[in-house]
Formats: sequence, structure tokens, C-alpha cells
Amino acid sequence: MKKKVLIIVVIAVILGVIGTLLTLYFIDRAKYVYDIEKVTEINYNIINKNDRYGVIDRQGNVLVDPIYDIIQIPNPSKPIFICMSNYNVENKEYETKVLNDKGEELYTEYSHIQAIPNESTEDGIPFEKTVLQYKKDGKYGLLNINGTKITEPEYDQIDSMAYKEGMMIVKKDGKLGVINLNGVFVIDIEYNSILPDNYYGDQTKYETTGFIVSQKKEDGYRYGYINYKGHVILDTEYTEIERVTDIQNDKNVYIVALKNGQAGLLKNKDIILNYEYEDIIYNSYNDVFVIQRNKKQGIADRNGNIKINPEYDNILFGGIYVNAQKGEEYDVLDINGNPVVEEDVLAKIPTEDKQHYIIADKNEFYKIVDAQGNSIIDKNYSYIEELYNNYYIVGTNNKNGIIDLTGKSKIELQYTSIFKIEGTNIIQANISDKGIITLINSDMKIIASMENAGIQIEDNYVHLYNQEENKYFDFNGKEISYKTIYPNNKLYAKQINGKWGFVDENGNLKIQNQYDMVTEFNEYGYAGIKVDEKWGSIDTNGTVIQEPIYEITWPNPTFIGKYYKEVEWYGELYYTDKIEEQNEKDKE
Repeated sequence: MKKKVLIIVVIAVILGVIGTLLTLYFIDRAKYVYDIEKVTEINYNIINKNDRYGVIDRQGNVLVDPIYDIIQIPNPSKPIFICMSNYNVENKEYETKVLNDKGEELYTEYSHIQAIPNESTEDGIPFEKTVLQYKKDGKYGLLNINGTKITEPEYDQIDSMAYKEGMMIVKKDGKLGVINLNGVFVIDIEYNSILPDNYYGDQTKYETTGFIVSQKKEDGYRYGYINYKGHVILDTEYTEIERVTDIQNDKNVYIVALKNGQAGLLKNKDIILNYEYEDIIYNSYNDVFVIQRNKKQGIADRNGNIKINPEYDNILFGGIYVNAQKGEEYDVLDINGNPVVEEDVLAKIPTEDKQHYIIADKNEFYKIVDAQGNSIIDKNYSYIEELYNNYYIVGTNNKNGIIDLTGKSKIELQYTSIFKIEGTNIIQANISDKGIITLINSDMKIIASMENAGIQIEDNYVHLYNQEENKYFDFNGKEISYKTIYPNNKLYAKQINGKWGFVDENGNLKIQNQYDMVTEFNEYGYAGIKVDEKWGSIDTNGTVIQEPIYEITWPNPTFIGKYYKEVEWYGELYYTDKIEEQNEKDKE
């Protein structure tokens, strides 16, 4: 009987321990695992009229009259509008109220409600989308966007954190901490500064970005490091800390830390290079660190092995070669510090096929050689850069073109710049003085060229445009129609006999071709129409919502009803029916 009781007690203890561990795990996990709302549809926009702001819906109906000094729409998929007016110079505050789409005032039990600005959200919405701040008795607290209280008003200040959407820096009694959008503490309030480490993971994005924190001590500010889970990795005992963000590793953090003015390298808490250097700088191409001691430079790998002793005045990289300077002389070394025997070579860059190299000599001429060092391309180019599939950008006399591995010209040597559009298989070539943009596919065929052109890279297509035409391409360079991009649209722009109108998906003309230029119908169901250098708008029924009266300088204006989108020089976006001064003078 005693044995059975003992077994039951042991099992109960084990289950208790497991329960405690699970509780601690979920409490810890709640710090950094939370849902960030993604806005996929913009239902509400700000309008400006006579320098006052209001709100319109997707049809262009005015929901909030433009009578306010400032309007914030923290989540444009939801009808929550923060309206500010009557600025008080003495206390530096606006009168605020929250309205919905029916003009009803919300959350009246709270005062001074405001959205929390965040200029680094993934979807481009400039606010925290799920939380608001309110004020009571000089202190701030958090509400969720539906009006439910998250925290008491106990903070002196609440700010968003750059690149860490959903996390807020809170200030209390002169100290800072971090809470998430659920009000859970990630970092306790005990620091003088808290900054993100600016790490970006290819898969995790900013999710695993950690924090550099500081505390003021008797001998000045000292810095430490806290990972994205809120775990202290380094105590605040360093005079400077910087994460090596170019090393893609979500689990291991590489940090250059200065202690008493001397730099060391750490991997998490482990010291890789002792604190004996003036500076440590990472070179991502070769995955090594340039180390500096007594004003002399050398190279170490990420495991702390010294590859080149710090005995050179300057270390420069030429691909996989190192240009190590002593006085007026250069030693050309490989990454392990061995002398390079190739005469006059300063840089050597392997190509994708591992069978060729781009070489730069001491006269700053480039060529391509094979693995045995035999010249394949040797025409004294001032620049060579590999694209892919053994195609190369070459330059001379400030003109750029493209050749293949035989040296044959594929794209004429006439462009100011040539580069691959990131995330696509399209190459963009520019002639700057003429505003020409040329697009080239991976087979080195020109697929489009346009003067006075602009280009936009959207989520799944490339848009090339000017005042006269629009062209669309998938990421492989295949020209597509707007119908392919937006198959649910009922009408599409088409030029017929030099004039623009709209056809249905079968090509039947539905809106007469009578315009000098048009835009495609946007997500709100409106298109721009241009006549005699002025723009107006039209709906999908062919009804002219606004006769062409606006002088708009960009080729593809966006309309909601009679309002067109305008972006101020400092980045503020709103819709307006403002007529430019020149139009006003014409009327006079």
C-alpha cells in the first residue's frame, strides 16, 4: 500500500513539474508570439479640402466632413477614424474624438485617443493597426482598436518600435520597457534606451530582430543585448554593441561589442575574438571579419581563426582576393593570406558556373578568364558584372551593354545603367538623359522600351508606363494584359484609332474611344480619363463622375469618385478635388 502511495506521489510531482514547465513555456511564448493583422483591402481614405481633412469610403462618399486639422485611420479596413482639431498651444494637444462610418462618436469613456505611428509596417500602413493609446491624468494606456482596455493609464509615453510591429516601447519614471499588443511585457521597464538590432531574416523577416538596450551607470551608458524572445543575452556592461546583421542566422546572434574601448566578437554569449581590437567589420562576400589593432588591419574568420595578421595599413577586397596595403605597396593575397602569383591582378570574382572568373587588373581593366587563367573576354572593359547564364554587363566610356561568354554583344553598349530587377527575371536598362527605360528578358531580348517612362514593381507584375501608354509584364518578362492581373474587372482600357476607350473581356467596345489617355479601372471601380491635358474620372457604367478639370503631372492618377490621390513631399497620402493654381488662373 505504501509503495502505491509513493508511486502516486511521484507521478503527481512529475505532473506538477511538467505543468509548471508548460505554464512557463506558454507565458514566455506569449511575449513574442502574437498575431499581426494584415490589411488586404483599403475601405477608407483621407480627403483634403481647403487644408482640412475628412474621410471617404470606396465609392467616394464623404463619411467624415473635411473640417479637422488631422485625421488618423489606424486600420483602413475598419471604420475607426480619429479626428483631431483645436490645437492647444499651451499643453501641445489636440481635441480628439473617434468616429465611425455613421458619424457616431466612439469610446467616449476615454480621452485623447490617438493612433500609434509606425512607419515600418510590412503592409505600409503607417500605424499600429490593432491598438490605440489613450490618456488619463497625464498618463497613457493601451486600448485595442475595438475599444477594449489593454493596460491601465500608467505610462509617461508609448511609442511603436521600428521594424517590430506589435511591440511598443513604454516609458515610466524615466525608464523604458517593451510590451506587445496584448499588453504582455517583453522587456521589463529598467532601461534608458531600447533599439531594434535591425536584423532581417530571409524567412522570418523582422520576427527574430532582437534589442540593443542601455542603462546609465556611474561611468556612463553601458549597453547589453536581449533577443527577440525577451531573454537577456548580454548584460549592460559594454560601451557599444552592434549585431552583425549580414550573417543570416535566426538562432545564433553574432555581436561586435566594445568593452573599455576594445572590440571583441561574440556568438551569443560566447567570445569568438577577445576584446583587443579597435574595430571589427564583417565582409559578407567572403564571410570573414576585418580586424584592426594598433591601426593595422588583418582578417579573421567567424570561428575566431586569424587568417591574416593585423599588420597592414588597409585591407580591401577584390572578390576572393585581398588587397593588403603597406605604405605605397600592395600585397595581393588569397583569403587565407597566401600571396597571389597572378601578375597585376587586383580582383578575382568567381562566376556562377565556377568555371570562369572576372578579373580586374592594376590599370582597372576587366576581363574574363577560365579556370586555368586563359583569357576568354579581353577587351579592356572598365567594368564587368555577371548577370546569369554566362551573360555579363560590360561598361566603357560611361556606357553599358550586355555580352555573352563568346564576347558577342547581346544588348548594345549605349545605356547609362543596367541591372536586374530584384525578385524577377527582367533586366532594366536606362538612358537617363532621355528618360528611356528598356526592359530585357532572360534571353536578352528587348521586350519593351519607352521614353519619359516610369516603372512600378508590384506584387506579381511589372508596370511600365508614360503619358501615352501602359505595359504590363510578369516576372519572367512575358507581356500580359491588365485582364490577366485583374480578371474580375469587367472593363479594360484599349486604344482604338489613336483614342482610348474601354472594352469588355471579349473585346467589345463598351465606353466610346474618345479620350486622349485613360487609366485602367482600379480596385474602387474608377478610372481616370484625360482630355486636352486635363484629367477626370469615370465609373464602370461609363458615367463621367468628374469632367476632366485636373492638371495632374503623373501618368497614372488614381481616383475614388471625383477625388484623386495626392502625395505630399513628406510622404502624406490623401485624396483631393483640389484644382491647381494654374487652372484657377485660367478660370479668372
